[in-house]
Order: sequence, then structure tokens, then C-alpha cells
Amino acid sequence: MVGRFQMQEEGRAKFKAAMLDVVKGTVNEPGALGIRMFEDVNNPGLVFGQERFKDFSAVEYHRKQPYELALIEVAGTALSAAPVAFVFGPAVVEEVRAADERKVDPSELYVVAIFDIKPDQFDRVIEQYKKQIPNVREHEGSISFNAFTVLDTPNQLVVIEWWKSAEVARAFSTTDPLSIETGKVLTESLERPIPEYLHELREVNP
Repeated sequence: MVGRFQMQEEGRAKFKAAMLDVVKGTVNEPGALGIRMFEDVNNPGLVFGQERFKDFSAVEYHRKQPYELALIEVAGTALSAAPVAFVFGPAVVEEVRAADERKVDPSELYVVAIFDIKPDQFDRVIEQYKKQIPNVREHEGSISFNAFTVLDTPNQLVVIEWWKSAEVARAFSTTDPLSIETGKVLTESLERPIPEYLHELREVNP
């Protein structure tokens, strides 16, 4: 799952500290498979949490832990909007991940896009990503790439890209024929312009 949190300016430091306590505590939970925290490079008030658990019982255990309860309490006064959780359904293509201990280097590009797709275009977008994901993974500059459906929100798709550099990613997107085609499909299929969905992220570590 991915959690999105919009902070008030005066509550940023307190909320980020509470989030980091969650990161440190969660790694020791028996059902946790990984947890990361990110700041939006272009919006300093926006943070994302990316969590992996073995199953929903592990999520229930996580929600009862003192550091998670402390975060919920801080969120009541530190956020300017209600937090949003995007719980992933199946990956569009069988997942390939970097090792859990691998962190995002400041020189690399890590992007999360949460797309709202026109209902009659959803299948078209999925079929396009079934072609595009293997295409991107073959590029030497790609570290990780996949797309996930969102449970309980049928027309949303979360795309996560991790590249060795922003320059490599942008060159590929503007010169690779299939990437250009994918951009065209998205332009025709999304509710809003593509840039409005893109979040370039910086990993925050304890």
C-alpha cells in the first residue's frame, strides 16, 4: 500500500518525526515485508509512506502498535487533509523488486503516479502497461518499474518508477517508441493532464 499525507506547515517536523518512528518500529514486526518514507521533491508539505505486509492480519497487528497509534494522534493536528491509503491489488506484470535494503540514492529518480482513468479507457491502459513494463525493465537505466490496480477504486492505477537518473528516464520517455505511445494513451485516457499525477520523491531514512 501507499499512504499519502498532506501536512500543515506548522506540523511538518512533528509529523515527519512520528512517521520515522513508524518506519523504525515496523521493520521489526513479524508480518512486515518493508516500509519506506518519501518526501515530494516539488511539494515539501506532502509525504508518502510505502508499506508491504504478508497479509491483512499483519496490517491489523501493525495498526495496534504504539508508534502507529502515536502517528494517528499527531495526524489529527498536523495534517491539512485526511490521509489517503491506496491498497494495491495485483501487479499488472509479475513483480520484480530491488532488494529491500536498497535505498533510493539522491542522484536517482523515484516517481509515484496515482492515475485516475476514464472508466471506458481502463482496460486499454492496462494492456498498454503490460507491454510497457517489460520494455522499461529491459533498459539498463531502470532499477524498478511496475503498475498496480487499487482495491476498492476500480479506475485508479498506481505506477512506480525507479531510475538511475532523471536524465536517463526523460531521454527514454521522449525517444523510445513504446514510451511515446504509452504517453499518448495516457493523454487520451486520464481524467486530468499527466503531470498533475506525477510525484517525484526523495527517500527519508531514520
